Amino acid sequence: MALGLLIGLGSAAIAGATAYSGYQTQKAANRQAKFAREEAARTRRRTMLEIQQMQQQSAQSASQFEQSLAEGRRRTAAATAEAEKQRQITMQQIAQQKSASARALQQQQLASSIQQQSRAAKVSQKQRKRVGSPGALRTAVEAQSALALGGPSQTTQSGVGGLNV
Repeated sequence: MALGLLIGLGSAAIAGATAYSGYQTQKAANRQAKFAREEAARTRRRTMLEIQQMQQQSAQSASQFEQSLAEGRRRTAAATAEAEKQRQITMQQIAQQKSASARALQQQQLASSIQQQSRAAKVSQKQRKRVGSPGALRTAVEAQSALALGGPSQTTQSGVGGLNV
């Protein structure tokens, strides 16, 4: 009986040792599983933080790109408006230069015409000179008078006609 008891106690000890070993193995496995779950949770949090940072950076980059694009469009519109304004100013200057050139040409042609006319009809004195004989200077009344014709004068009683000088 003692041997049976010993064998039973030995078997119980072995079974107890095996059970204790299994318990320790399970406890170690539970610790490892808990550690793995905690590590997975930390990794997930880190990953989520990285994703949030990437999303924030992406949103910020997109915002900067949109702002840069809008600024580029604004600068392009301003440059286009300035170029149009300069084109209009240039067109006005060209029109003014054409007008001034046409005026200068017209004035030059007018001056040339005046000069040609002044050469053609040279008037050096304001009063006309009387040129010619005294007979040419007589008026129509003198030419028709009896004295000029040499006949009897109707104004004189003597009847002597003409001028005998």
